[in-house]
Amino acid sequence: MKIGCCMSLFDDRIFSLSQAGADYVEIGISELNGHSREEILQRADALKASGLSCLAGNLLFPGGMPLVGEAVDREKTADYLSDVLDKAALLGIHTIVFGSGKARAVPEGYSREKTWEQLRSLCSQLIAPSAESRDIVCCIEPLNRGECNILNTCSESARLVREVDKTSIRLLVDLYHFDLEREPRASLAGYRGLLAHAHIASAKNGRLFPQPGDGEDYASFFRALQEAGYEGSLSLEGSVKGDFLEFAGSSIRYLHTLF
Repeated sequence: MKIGCCMSLFDDRIFSLSQAGADYVEIGISELNGHSREEILQRADALKASGLSCLAGNLLFPGGMPLVGEAVDREKTADYLSDVLDKAALLGIHTIVFGSGKARAVPEGYSREKTWEQLRSLCSQLIAPSAESRDIVCCIEPLNRGECNILNTCSESARLVREVDKTSIRLLVDLYHFDLEREPRASLAGYRGLLAHAHIASAKNGRLFPQPGDGEDYASFFRALQEAGYEGSLSLEGSVKGDFLEFAGSSIRYLHTLF
């Protein structure tokens, strides 16, 4: 299993992540929209020189771009998606994450059934073909109820993945959200073949990166992933105490001892 770390492409600490033991970096997709192809290529070259690959990207859509409700502008969404996925491809990204809680949230007073249909249409008619044409897989990220009011669990998100029924639309499990929603670890076995990416942070400790002796049971999470047949990538996504690179490095070394 490869272990990576989430960080802005334009944070220069990114060039030291390989020294902390990271196999790859996961950047924010939406931030690519505000930068030119030339800027992206410069960062891509610098990343390569640092010995780090950029395999994944999260935050697919910015919060100010409504994806459901009456204010949806599908043409604008399509243009945006084409722009950021072209730039993601320049970085060598193969996995993108559809979290974007603000953008996908059910508007107050709006029908959940209509919202579901809009999300299914978005995934099948816009995201899937755009991703497939660039050899990219998009993973639906369940977000806890404190961050979004739909697609809160792996169970609900897996239902959307199955209804869309496209090989480029898969499922992500994030231990932080997973534990906040009290989903049983054993349930991961039911998503065999659907899981294509994972995030990890502690729900007990303010979303800190995992550390030895922090009171969390990470070993059972890894066992559950193994039982689900998952051998893909795992990104640290959360916060640290003290120096970022030191804390991330400690977390990566610890996680390697668990699997």
